[in-house]
Amino acid sequence: MVSSPQKKSKVNPRIYHQKKQSLQDVVPLDTPFSVHIDICSLCNFKCTFCFQNDKKGMKESGVSWGMMEVDTFKKCVDDLKKFPQRIKKIKIGNHGEPTMHPHVAELVKYARDADVADVVEMFTNGSRLEPKLNQQLVDAGLQRMNISVEGLTAESYKRVADYKIDYPKFIENIRDLYKRKDDSFSLYIKVVDHAVVKSEEGRPTIDLTDEEKKYFYDTFGEISDEMSIENIVPQWAETDQNDLTETGMYGQKVGNLKKVCPFPFMYLHINSDGSVAGCTLDWARKVLVGDRKLNDLYEIWNGPGMRELRLQMLRGEREKIPMCDTCNAPNVCVIDNLDPYMEELIPKFS
Repeated sequence: MVSSPQKKSKVNPRIYHQKKQSLQDVVPLDTPFSVHIDICSLCNFKCTFCFQNDKKGMKESGVSWGMMEVDTFKKCVDDLKKFPQRIKKIKIGNHGEPTMHPHVAELVKYARDADVADVVEMFTNGSRLEPKLNQQLVDAGLQRMNISVEGLTAESYKRVADYKIDYPKFIENIRDLYKRKDDSFSLYIKVVDHAVVKSEEGRPTIDLTDEEKKYFYDTFGEISDEMSIENIVPQWAETDQNDLTETGMYGQKVGNLKKVCPFPFMYLHINSDGSVAGCTLDWARKVLVGDRKLNDLYEIWNGPGMRELRLQMLRGEREKIPMCDTCNAPNVCVIDNLDPYMEELIPKFS
């Protein structure tokens, strides 16, 4: 057992960053809890546990990978003003690396200036952080950054992410960001619990040692506000990383497969091309419920595509939905469970 470090940073999995409402008590939502805007579906990493590593699957998906147009992003943010409640979070980045977008700071600033969300946050691998970009993001008003550390040495980065990194410089750039930000900007850093090398049985191996965990806490503890060690989980459907585990991403116990995926009831996800998916994990874009270029987000959230997707879940028909039928994310990535309330919720969505 590794004790938490005596330092400023709080050891806390990000799912527990805020107090959560019981989903079954508040659905149907007139306003999504959060809106995920994927401004760049390209990534400079090819992590062994991510769909980005499945080059064949990505090619066969027929998806056009690239950058979101600035006007599309701005229209998405403008649409959020039509919802009756404020969005709790705008989450920038999901399928790719958002700092690869040449206008990333401009987009963050537009979201902040629109004042439609309580928090504007970003998900990044942190590899492209440097003083100039750090200051731009701080000046733009970014309120939270989630950095995923994929290894504790340059060698592990090459093995896990197929990326050549200057590790001391990587740490120094995060330190620079931490010095530039103020208390309105929260920096969360997490590392995966093992380096994801496939054994002959197909399971990930090479768990972090106690010494490595201590190194993580000691190294990043003074340059973050929150930190945690997360579990590698099979969150990307239709890849070879989709074997169900007994423990979830945040250490939660994984039980029986859920019939209802909670994501379409809580979140709205816009892909880099403007298409809207029923789930943030639909990397192959098989469960699209709308297109921002054709309808605004308020219409899509309340429209027939989302309604039918939710009803299919509540009717226990998840196995009939492409992508959803093989997805383990409802079990390993989220703690909400609507299964006990399926019958009583159906009338609310009908």
